[in-house]
Amino acid sequence: MAGAFVTQGERETTLLKRTAATACVATVLLGTLVLMAWMLARVAEHPGVPREISELPSWFTGAVPVPGARQRSPASAPAAGAAAPAEGDYTDFANGQVEIALKEYEFVPRRIRTRPGTVTFVLRNEGRFAHDFHVEGPGVDTHADKFSPGRTIRVQVTMQEGEYKVSCPLSNHDERGMHAALVVSSKLAGG
Repeated sequence: MAGAFVTQGERETTLLKRTAATACVATVLLGTLVLMAWMLARVAEHPGVPREISELPSWFTGAVPVPGARQRSPASAPAAGAAAPAEGDYTDFANGQVEIALKEYEFVPRRIRTRPGTVTFVLRNEGRFAHDFHVEGPGVDTHADKFSPGRTIRVQVTMQEGEYKVSCPLSNHDERGMHAALVVSSKLAGG
């Protein structure tokens, strides 16, 4: 009779071990699914779902972090022919070449002023997603095809004096703030 209780006890112990192992596997799988969902929400673009976009962590991108270093991209800095804007002011591009950095979800600079004539837009996609370019205003409705992150494209437009809207019409980028004001005027600051 004692042998039957031991066998029953061994069965219960084996069943308990199997249940514990199954629970551990289920916990690991659930944790993996939660992590994957978090990563997709941070990396993938879901149009219409507002969320804050920040830099990806270095452990995710594989970049080696440099302690105390701050990176600044060349397109984010004022161009050689541009004056740095104060709050609410315009960035002036007197040489006919307007450099714009496209990021999520903004144009840098956001307020641009240039002279009438042929204007060359130098567009750098510094974001993580593809972007588009559209400029509309007096006599102008120019559109460039979308271009992927890391690419730089040039768009030439002949412009007359007036106010224009520059935007990224891709998906809902414009609605999320990806647009800039462009004023074309022969009277630039300092000119």
